[in-house]
Amino acid sequence: MKFKYLELEFAESAAEFSQCLEHSMQEIAFVGASNAGKSSAINAISNQKKLAKTSKTPGKTKLFNFFKAKLGYIVDFPGYGYSKVSKSQKKEWAKELPQYFSSRKNLAAAILFTDIRNPMRELDVTMYEMLVGYNLPTLIVLTKKDKISIDDAETAEKNISHVFGSCISFSIEESISIELLIKEINELLSS
Repeated sequence: MKFKYLELEFAESAAEFSQCLEHSMQEIAFVGASNAGKSSAINAISNQKKLAKTSKTPGKTKLFNFFKAKLGYIVDFPGYGYSKVSKSQKKEWAKELPQYFSSRKNLAAAILFTDIRNPMRELDVTMYEMLVGYNLPTLIVLTKKDKISIDDAETAEKNISHVFGSCISFSIEESISIELLIKEINELLSS
């Protein structure tokens, strides 16, 4: 049986925590470095090429972007670690992001996207520790799995899960990993 893509639609963007969409459903935060592949993952799991804006220039997501699914919402965060983002923008995020994680009542979990070729860099670890500090269930998704060998992918997955707990490897090129990510998201939204 062919798997079912997530029926995602863009709901709205918010520049600040106070402007975040009010709703009564569960939501999952998508976080990761600017070039980790969050937008590409959103497009892959929804089978829509342009739902989330992807760019050759990392750091395009400058707001909280809400995408509605049947079971709840995915909230796509600005990618961190991109040097061209202004100092004032970085300061704003440093204030808004912890507020979201500590105060958002319907936040069920976070998914942290990190490039499998160089996973869990310093900023990823900082983000992971912040999420854990808020007792937020966090799944690590090792992106761009198709860029390395199967053996290297298995090694990376084993090493990351040993240190950080639950993780999956993912490629927008493989329907099996798209299906696995969809399954994980559905489980997190319905927990």
